[in-house]
Amino acid sequence: MEKRWVAILSTVVLVFACLGIGFAQGGAAQPATSGTVGPHGAGSDGAPTVLLPGHSLTFEFPDMPLTFQDQQTKTTKPATMTVFLPTNYDPARKFPMILFLNGGDGGAGGNPGVARGICQSKDFICVNLPLFKADTKDYIIRDADCKMMWPLFKRMLAKLTDTIPNIDPANRILGGFSNGAHATGGLIDCSDGEAARWFSAFFVVEGAGRTQRYDLIKGRPLLICYGGQAGRDRTRARVQEFSAVAHEAGVKVTVHEMKDTGHAFPSAEYAFVRKWIQDVALK
Repeated sequence: MEKRWVAILSTVVLVFACLGIGFAQGGAAQPATSGTVGPHGAGSDGAPTVLLPGHSLTFEFPDMPLTFQDQQTKTTKPATMTVFLPTNYDPARKFPMILFLNGGDGGAGGNPGVARGICQSKDFICVNLPLFKADTKDYIIRDADCKMMWPLFKRMLAKLTDTIPNIDPANRILGGFSNGAHATGGLIDCSDGEAARWFSAFFVVEGAGRTQRYDLIKGRPLLICYGGQAGRDRTRARVQEFSAVAHEAGVKVTVHEMKDTGHAFPSAEYAFVRKWIQDVALK
């Protein structure tokens, strides 16, 4: 009887040993598909950041001023940047990036959904940053806001390129809708040429009509999208006016009327932006 129990116990030990080997070789838990990035590019638990296809990373900057959204909603949260790695991400090759700035109060910097929609979640690293506002008495993003915003964006973008070193510096695209478009134009104007040098192409949707320093983006692609609709003749004329100024400055301007959309950027228009990026913006 004793010999039989020894044999049974030996078999059990052998089975668990085999199972242990199996888990170690092929059954290890996969990293999460999202995570918060802490100081120095490490994960919030101190581990190195894992870069995986389809993986989202959230970067927090607790020492930055309140975002425009927090100022509007009377909340207090760390300024945030969110990055989505494309589903075909490969750390061994370079990827272009799209940074999209939302309209209104800019959001929390937590959703690169528009950039993902434009590129269909592949081929591009997608980034979302919040907006910052120097003067909350005015809801429209102005030059003073962009002067305040650019140094903050520089810090965020430095964290981005430190953590994801295979972003292609020749193909970094900045775009925005409404207030995000105003911020795009204002960053060109109010960053001493740094934003114009950092980004390779620009697209603005329903905004940026006050942009002045088109000379800083001479030779660069610029897509201007506006919403066509009855009664918007003044908008059409204004777009024709500032697109002509950009063209005179040597900017590679494309103008696109979004039929019957008014002041919006519907997902049905993403395909046009995607084709413009593929055919015009990428080097």
